[in-house]
Amino acid sequence: MTTLPDAAAPESAMPQERTRSWGEIAVALARQLARGDFRRGDLADLRRMDLDGPEPAVFWRLMAQYDLLDRGPMLENKWKLILHGIALMTPTAGDNSGSGSGDANARSAHEGRMPVGRALFLGKEANRANAFYSELRLNRLLTSREGMTQTLLARTFRMLAAADVSFNWQEMAWFILNDGYDAAAAENSRRRIARDYYQAERRSVQSSAESD
Repeated sequence: MTTLPDAAAPESAMPQERTRSWGEIAVALARQLARGDFRRGDLADLRRMDLDGPEPAVFWRLMAQYDLLDRGPMLENKWKLILHGIALMTPTAGDNSGSGSGDANARSAHEGRMPVGRALFLGKEANRANAFYSELRLNRLLTSREGMTQTLLARTFRMLAAADVSFNWQEMAWFILNDGYDAAAAENSRRRIARDYYQAERRSVQSSAESD
């Protein structure tokens, strides 16, 4: 895979102010897609977007809005996956009535208090005996790289969307942006997901034991 140009470097390779900006962009996108005044047709286009095919107009419009254009095809493809996942996991559709009175506080795909690993284990439950996202799936995801990671994440986003699960999209954006570019940062993301997953498992086991 070609190297990202400096202007397109992900979180770990950027100055601190730029690092914050990438995370803020992911969160802002999640909130924007959940707004009542975000067009239903645009949300649908992002949900059914073919990651290996042409991009809908709404993708380019959002990329331009957040100043993400002209940074190379690698970064564009990473944000394509991010937008696709956010759209799939957005539980509220936009209001296309033309009233312009969207709810800016609608629930979005982003839940800052829910780490990715914890969400994968728990799903929508506070505690559970068996993982929502199986250990086998987790192992495949965390040992995959680049193209396979994209494929597995797209499937994961659809699975989470079907169960109405949300998580910290700032964390997921870092994982996606660093995969295939910064091996150390991507490995840190994988370790964080694993730690939060197995910590959620341990707490669920303890809770079940205490309630018996």
